[in-house]
Amino acid sequence: MSLYLRYAAISDRGVVRQGNQDSVFAGAHFIAVADGMGGMAAGDLASAIVINTVARLDVPPPPESVVDELADAVADANRAIRRAVADDPQKEGMGTTLTALWFDGEWFNLVHIGDSRAYRMREGGFEQVTVDDTYVQMLVDEGRITAEEAERHPQRSLLLRALGASEVEPAFQTIKGMPGDRLLLCSDGLSGPVSDADIARTLQNSATPQEAAESLVQQALDAGAPDNVTVLVADVVDEHPGEQRQIIGGAAADQRLAESDTAVLRAVKEDADGPGDDATVDLRAGGGEDGERPKKRGRVWRTVLSCLIILVLAAGAGAWWARTQYFIGVSEAGNISVYRGLPFEVAGLRAAWLETESPRAAEDATDEVEADLADGIRVDGQAGAESELDELIDPSSSNENLDPLCSVSDTEAVPTASTDCRED
Repeated sequence: MSLYLRYAAISDRGVVRQGNQDSVFAGAHFIAVADGMGGMAAGDLASAIVINTVARLDVPPPPESVVDELADAVADANRAIRRAVADDPQKEGMGTTLTALWFDGEWFNLVHIGDSRAYRMREGGFEQVTVDDTYVQMLVDEGRITAEEAERHPQRSLLLRALGASEVEPAFQTIKGMPGDRLLLCSDGLSGPVSDADIARTLQNSATPQEAAESLVQQALDAGAPDNVTVLVADVVDEHPGEQRQIIGGAAADQRLAESDTAVLRAVKEDADGPGDDATVDLRAGGGEDGERPKKRGRVWRTVLSCLIILVLAAGAGAWWARTQYFIGVSEAGNISVYRGLPFEVAGLRAAWLETESPRAAEDATDEVEADLADGIRVDGQAGAESELDELIDPSSSNENLDPLCSVSDTEAVPTASTDCRED
């Protein structure tokens, strides 16, 4: 039995914001919400680029490789954002969430990154389908705070993942549709000021998707709507709903941004067979000629990035941005390790996550390198981190980063704790 979607979508700039950085798309086969971030760094452009890129999926999904097709569209959207940044470095820091569903008449293929949510109402039961990529959700998952505390946490809007980073890790899942299901996609402009209980009650009591969408947006506005509010409601029905127009709203409908999207997407397509956009964006904090690794790296970029990250945190995207950075540091076990994030706390927040721990002890390094490790050695992306780690822990005698190997006479003559050499 083939099922269909009856949908409605509204995007409102809210009470406080001067512009709308949200974007929304709704069609017979594809629905999506994106919440741009970055303020002056053009969050509206980021969400518009993404929605106008993935909207091509509003066709019946292929019988095979659906997830691959969905992942490719999202990757294209992310490359387009990175290209826009490469063309205008002042846009560095812009990004967007994305929550989207691709429907084949029976199954929904969902992609999610960020904190725009997907909810489902089924036979009176209400559930949140997606998991927020936020700092407070991480704290909840780790058992450090409760879900109730998360709702009041001052950093509840800080993202850990979003499109616009050099590397993105969206979540994918498949959901079976049933007649009578009511789906809601929304930006945090709704889920922030309006409780889940009120959202569920509205979905349950509204006769049509349009009525539900209008009521939910109004509730957010009545609550002060400090952010843009975007709501998309879709009913799963077993009878064809008749002709429905595609809906494209928010920043994605802005003609000015649409023209910019076209230019960016064309450039991305032309570069598809060349090096990735990220190759044109140098995020390294210094570096010598011919690839020489700079000395005392950690102390210099730590001061600069301390100031920068405070500003980014104030814009609401600091934790997400921090998640895109890498450094080499020392693990709790004392080993040389790769971390994602920043090697210091900002506003009391821990912003580092252990990625790879080597078996090499930091105390095996020279005094200078060990001091750099204590501060954190800045590296360019995950590949750069792994390469730097391999260089630092190379056991060969020619590795200038490590203390020289001990000879047999050295180890016999002097206790290990007092030697300036290492044993391999």
